[in-house]
Amino acid sequence: MQRIASQITLLSLSLVPIIALAENSAPEDYLANQPLVLEVRYCECLATKTDGAPSDLLPSFLRESSLLKVSVSSKDNGFASSSELAIGYELKPVAGSPDQFQFNYAGNHTTSSGNSAGNGELLLVQGQWVNLFGSQHETQTGSHHSNVAVRLAKPGGS
Repeated sequence: MQRIASQITLLSLSLVPIIALAENSAPEDYLANQPLVLEVRYCECLATKTDGAPSDLLPSFLRESSLLKVSVSSKDNGFASSSELAIGYELKPVAGSPDQFQFNYAGNHTTSSGNSAGNGELLLVQGQWVNLFGSQHETQTGSHHSNVAVRLAKPGGS
């Protein structure tokens, strides 16, 4: 009985530093544990000019959009979500190109005017935004847009 009690005491004492450290951390502290951050922006707004390239995001989209950050490694797969966005992804490095990655995704963006969804495979260049998917609805009050964009960055910047 005494042996079991001493094992329980040792286990309890070994958890104290973990609990103490957890109380002092911030969510951003965990970003440093992976070499990259997948940044996903989504908004009920226009992301690119109609004649622009998918990576030429409008400044208004960057200001108005919500941001979801996911800490990732160079070869990773996972799932991230918020109340409006769900996205599954797979990331693989491109051989011989340290800043390029194959990105496979499937996502769904819920807005006040409905849902938009997209899936595909594309090349991500570290630091560059790419508009993944979106929608446009015409109503009597005008055009309503929904867009989702993504980029891969270093923790703390591009």
